[in-house]
Amino acid sequence: MKTLISDYSLYPSNLPNEHIRALTGALINELLFDKPIPYDKFAEITYESEFNGLEKPNSRIIKMSKKEHVDSFFKNGTLQLGTFEYYRNHENEEVKDMEEGSTILVGSNSKNTAFITITGGFDHYTFCCFDGDADPEIIRKFDYDSYFEIVDPVGFQQAISKKLNAVFTMKSRCIYKNNKVLVSQVSEEFNFGLLSSHMETLGNISKFYIKNKRFAHQNEFRFTWKLPNEINKPIIMDFPEAIKFCKKK
Repeated sequence: MKTLISDYSLYPSNLPNEHIRALTGALINELLFDKPIPYDKFAEITYESEFNGLEKPNSRIIKMSKKEHVDSFFKNGTLQLGTFEYYRNHENEEVKDMEEGSTILVGSNSKNTAFITITGGFDHYTFCCFDGDADPEIIRKFDYDSYFEIVDPVGFQQAISKKLNAVFTMKSRCIYKNNKVLVSQVSEEFNFGLLSSHMETLGNISKFYIKNKRFAHQNEFRFTWKLPNEINKPIIMDFPEAIKFCKKK
């Protein structure tokens, strides 16, 4: 499975929080590790535990779209599922996020702490929604004119997962930070010496739910599905089993 790695370094275990922030800040700002890192260059980091409880929306889950696509969904179950590459290269600046799928991962156990800049998720589909009441201004920014509500996110997620034959799925509110850095614990057996796609497991799937603060107004609630194969582009597919878990405006 394709995974892009641009930086990798290994340190002792049990690094203090400030040390982690300094080293990841150096990676982000392309600073040398052997010189003091200015405090204003320290990174803002996210721990996996911060996602606990975020699988439930604060309000309503709204999927913004064009009216013709909303009508098509309620007729045939037709949906488009995106990819991280699709969103990295989208022409609409409200949708485009060049950091989608890219994260600095910090994984540690009792032996080592690894820092890696990685781009992955080439085997994931994603479906991005809004957590809250429909906002006409946000809808306009996305160049949409309509929406529908997902009233049963668990049923909706499972209906799509079954049709895709997904091997893993997640749903959650996104976390908005100045930097995309995920800190996690890994097993004692983790192989820090093998630079391959397994390095993605230095952080769990929540790494795909951290977004830059400039997108915070989008209040995104995101669904992702991991497939057993690499995905090249978005897919348009009928999911009629998912219709009953949604409601028209």
